[in-house]
This record gives sequence, C-alpha cells and structure tokens, in this order.
Amino acid sequence: MFQEKPLTLVVSGMSETKQGAFQQALTRMKSQISKETSDVLLQIEPQDVEVVSAHLTQYSEKFLGFLFPRTRTRYEVTLRITVKLKYVNLSEVEFTENKENLSKYQRLLHMR
Repeated sequence: MFQEKPLTLVVSGMSETKQGAFQQALTRMKSQISKETSDVLLQIEPQDVEVVSAHLTQYSEKFLGFLFPRTRTRYEVTLRITVKLKYVNLSEVEFTENKENLSKYQRLLHMR
C-alpha cells in the first residue's frame, strides 16, 4: 500500500526577482505532480535540481510613452527536478460496501 518511486519533471517560473522565479517553479512542481498521479501523496522529497535554462530580460518602459522612464527586469528559469514520491496506492486499498435500507421517514430523521 505505501510505496516510493522516483520522478523527474521539468518546471519553469518567471518573476521580477531571482528568488521569485525559483519559488514559482517549485510551486508549479506540486501541481504538476498532482496532475500526473491519482494516488494520495504523503511526501515529496527533492533529490536533485538542475537548471536547464536561466534568462534575464531587461527592458525600459515609460508612462505615456515619454514620462518617467524606468528599467524593468524579468527572470525566467527552467528546472529539471528529480523527486522521490512517497504515496499510498489507492488501487490496493479494499473498501467494504455497506448498504442501508431505510424508509423515507427514517432517512429524513437520519439526515439531521
């Protein structure tokens, strides 16, 4: 029932700071793992993080085309992350079925 398996995935993040870009990529890791597996996750343990690409983009913008010029910075990172998943395999869990035969009145009283 309790199992472990390694998983490698590629995630990316973008922000105005380096820390923000890495944080966004790591946050997307959890949602991507949840989409790929239908089992109940108990623990996600990172084993290795490799930077596939890291880009810095700087551009200047102006209010109304000529007022208040400022330089903006955007960081983009793409990471290849290897994690060890610990999860409960739901296909191995056996559920017992209980049927209740209640009358309409008993069901109404039971709903309270």
